[in-house]
Amino acid sequence: MTARSETTVTINHPAQKVAQAYASREYWEYVAEHLSPEAGSLNEFTGNQAVLFEVLPTSILPAAAQAMVSQDLKLKRVVNIGELDGERATHTFTGDVKGTPVDFSGEITMTGEGDTTTLAYDNEVKVDIPFMGAALEPKVADALEEISENEAKLTEQWISDNL
Repeated sequence: MTARSETTVTINHPAQKVAQAYASREYWEYVAEHLSPEAGSLNEFTGNQAVLFEVLPTSILPAAAQAMVSQDLKLKRVVNIGELDGERATHTFTGDVKGTPVDFSGEITMTGEGDTTTLAYDNEVKVDIPFMGAALEPKVADALEEISENEAKLTEQWISDNL
């Protein structure tokens, strides 16, 4: 079974600046370093794709998941960066948690309007654990929403500091 969720966040900068940040290796290094309480790393950056290795401490997991996980989770996230066309771009992402049957993917529709940019996430989460997967998927979807919100705050801060 798969859980779907939608999340919308706003960044208080124009779409051109958000696109400029997304096209920067330094931006993705900043996100990897600051998104989670434990610093991650940017493994690869090609200009239109960022591969991030991030660490999710068990403390940020839902209680039901904490009971099943004995150590921090290592997350590999791949973000495919779409080109800005006017005030709009579409990005995609995939992620998987090393050593677990958890993976997720989605599409991000970026829309600029004046001095703000909206990111609309369409997320899909799959937890391949018989009998428990369906119960855990919404919890993982909630965690993805929190990650999206935190990443938007980081994006806003990075743009303010660097562009």
